Amino acid sequence: MTPPSWGEVVDATVEVARKQGASDDQLAVLESGDVTFQQYEAAVGRTVECLRAAGIDVVGDTVTDASGYPEINYSYAASSTGRTDAETDAISQECIRTHSQFIEGLYRSTPQVQEVVDERFEPYRQAVVTCLEENGEDVDASAPRSVLEMHTAAVVGRGGPHCIAESGFTG
Repeated sequence: MTPPSWGEVVDATVEVARKQGASDDQLAVLESGDVTFQQYEAAVGRTVECLRAAGIDVVGDTVTDASGYPEINYSYAASSTGRTDAETDAISQECIRTHSQFIEGLYRSTPQVQEVVDERFEPYRQAVVTCLEENGEDVDASAPRSVLEMHTAAVVGRGGPHCIAESGFTG
């Protein structure tokens, strides 16, 4: 099992973003092949501005490094005045898809962020490997986390446990 290259991840993200109506600003960042925290922060800011302009409350739109890297874990209200919950959700999803959804995903996939996640994963590695082996996977204990994630998906696909989640690792 080999994870996709960074270039393949970027290309796939650009393709999906274009098909799903990402803004020109979002596409330009994605097409550059590199998402900096500043670009991520600006994109999330545009999403938050869109949500608030539509009368949808937003909370948690500040930078935190609780995961070991800077990120913005905003959330938005499920309802808004004069709309059904479904209408509010549709507007919210449109704001996110247009302004930041794909940048948010690619930012969290950047090599810099993944390096931090990999470091946080190490204390859980052996428990994950043991679980995978107990559930029929032939794994290299030193394999990258991304490969162990693929093995975990295979186990789950066969109705087995989510070995990474069961290890206690939360990302």
